[in-house]
Amino acid sequence: MRYCFGVDIGGTTVKMGLFGESGEIIDKWEIVTHTENKGEAILPDVAASILNKMKERELSRAVVLGIGVGVPAPVSDDGVVDGSANLGWEYKEAKKELEHLTGLKARFGNDANVAALGEMWKGGGLGEKNMVMVTLGTGVGGGIVSDGRIVNGAHGAAGEIGHMHVNDEEPEQCGCGNYG
Repeated sequence: MRYCFGVDIGGTTVKMGLFGESGEIIDKWEIVTHTENKGEAILPDVAASILNKMKERELSRAVVLGIGVGVPAPVSDDGVVDGSANLGWEYKEAKKELEHLTGLKARFGNDANVAALGEMWKGGGLGEKNMVMVTLGTGVGGGIVSDGRIVNGAHGAAGEIGHMHVNDEEPEQCGCGNYG
């Protein structure tokens, strides 16, 4: 049997799962998201947790297909996160860092986008090719799937319905540093 890890990095907790390649859940757990010091411990903590789970389950790297990671931010195709207010990240080559820490292939995407894709594959959107999903957690997000593919938009933020400018007079500052 071959396996993969799924990781949902949230502003409070990192939810993790070990899956069979057909999508069946084998194990799930969570760890605290340490956002202090610009979130420098987040990916090392994720890597350590994955490697510990592999040791616990006696899984070699040869049977692990890789790691799929959702983060609350726009993500480039090459796994770069250029700022995440909820995690404290500024510019982070997240894919490169996690692959280095684990020795496993990794794929990163916006958390709401990959959640929408997962729902289309195994959840509420099963059988559909087009859907919109709203996610609620530390922040509000949205994912759009059109013709079976994630809609990323020009800057990877196409579905980010919870992070848009609304009110010029807003006195509260957003975690990203802007107002409105």
